[in-house]
Amino acid sequence: MFDIGFWEIIVITVVALVVVGPDEFPSLVRSIGTGLGKARRFLSSVKSDLDYEIDRANEVKRLIAEETKIAEMHQSLESELSKNISSKSTVNKVEHGDEAEKTEADPGPAKSVGDRHSDKHPG
Repeated sequence: MFDIGFWEIIVITVVALVVVGPDEFPSLVRSIGTGLGKARRFLSSVKSDLDYEIDRANEVKRLIAEETKIAEMHQSLESELSKNISSKSTVNKVEHGDEAEKTEADPGPAKSVGDRHSDKHPG
């Protein structure tokens, strides 16, 4: 983190011992240790919170991607369904149109059989 080597720590310790004095040096080291411990716990807490939030953000991204896929599938399904419905209605119109033309052109078998029967037996 700070990239401080062993000899640098020794130099800092000697300078602090000279500046503060041997009476207050142990309490200074204790308070520095306590402060570093609090800083480490704080940084660890922040790191874990950030990791948690990053995991949540990744989960949201994954869910958005899934929802997008589902929406695309739904849209594709609806378009296929509407194509099928329109093609069936076109087929039905063609089929019903052909039957209507047949009934108008051909009077039907009952009328022609009845006419033949009445021709043979007049009475």
